[in-house]
Amino acid sequence: MTSEDVRERLAELSAGAWTATAVGVALELGLPARMREPIGAEALASGAGLSVPLAAALAEALVAAGLARRSGERFVGAPELVALMDGPGGRFVRAETRAGLLQMAAFFDAATRGAAATGWTHADERILDAQGTMSGGAIGQLEQHVLPQMTGLRARLDSGRGVFLDVGAGVGAVTIELCRRHPALRAVALEPLPAARELAERNVADAGMADRVEVRGERIEELRAVEEFDLVWLPGNFLGPELLPGALATVFRALRPGGYVVNASLGSAGDDARSVTARLRAVLWAGETVEPERVAEWMEQAGFCEVVLMPRQPNGLVPMRARKPSIA
Repeated sequence: MTSEDVRERLAELSAGAWTATAVGVALELGLPARMREPIGAEALASGAGLSVPLAAALAEALVAAGLARRSGERFVGAPELVALMDGPGGRFVRAETRAGLLQMAAFFDAATRGAAATGWTHADERILDAQGTMSGGAIGQLEQHVLPQMTGLRARLDSGRGVFLDVGAGVGAVTIELCRRHPALRAVALEPLPAARELAERNVADAGMADRVEVRGERIEELRAVEEFDLVWLPGNFLGPELLPGALATVFRALRPGGYVVNASLGSAGDDARSVTARLRAVLWAGETVEPERVAEWMEQAGFCEVVLMPRQPNGLVPMRARKPSIA
C-alpha cells in the first residue's frame, strides 16, 4: 500500500462518516416521509426549513447510502425506508442514529483533549434521551419474539403482583415502555448517575406512572432484594467483566423462582467494521469486551437455567435470556 493508497482510504472513511451524518440529519428532519413520491429539492427544502442546495445534498446522501434513488431531477425514498420511518419503529431508528452520532462526537472531543475515559458517564441530555429511547425500542422486540418463549412470564406481568427490575435504567424508557404494555405491572428502576436519574424521575412522572415505578439511585452491587422480581433487565454491555459476574449473582438472588433475566453483550467476533466498532463501544461503555459465550457461562455459574443466546442485532448487540429454576 502506497501513501496515496492510504490517503485514498482515509478519504473514503471520511466520506462514509459524512454520509452517516447527513443520513442522520435527514432522518431527524423527517425527509423520508416527504419522499414517498418523487420530490424536487426545492419542494423538499420548503417543508424542512433548509436551503435548496442543502436539501439536495441531504437527498443525494440518502441516494449514496442506498436509501433513496433519483427520478430525473427528483428524489424518492426507498419504500422500505419510508415504511420503517412511518411505522412505530421510526422513532427508535432515529434515536439509535442520533445516539451513535452524538456519542461519536463526544468521544472524539474527549479523546483529542486527552480526557477519554471508559464507562458510561454521559450527562448530555440529548445523548441520555437518545440512548434511552433506543433501548425502549427493544421492548417491542422482546414482546413479539422473546416473551412468548418465556414460560408463564406474561401471566406474571399481568397478574397485579408482577414486579420488574430495570438495572441501569437511564432515563427510564425501558421501564416506561414495559409498564405501558402491562398496566398491572410495578417496577423498580436503578440509575446511579444523577443526570440520568433526574430525567428518569421526570419521564416517569410525565407518563403518569409515579405510583407504579420507583426510581432509585442504587448500583446493582448495592441491591439487597431477595425473591422480589419476576423479570430483570440487565444491560451487561455496560458492566464489563469486573462487575457482571457479581451482578448476575445479585440478580439471581433478587428474582422469584421461575423468573427471568434478559441480558446483553457487545462482544462481537470478527474483523469487519461492524464487529470492530461494536467492540469499541463495549470498551467505551464497560472498559472491556466480553464475548456472549463467556457471559452465558457466568449466567450458568450464577445458577440460571435455560440460557439462550438470541440472534445478533444489526448494531452488534447479542441479547440473551435465562431463567431462575422454579421450586420443585
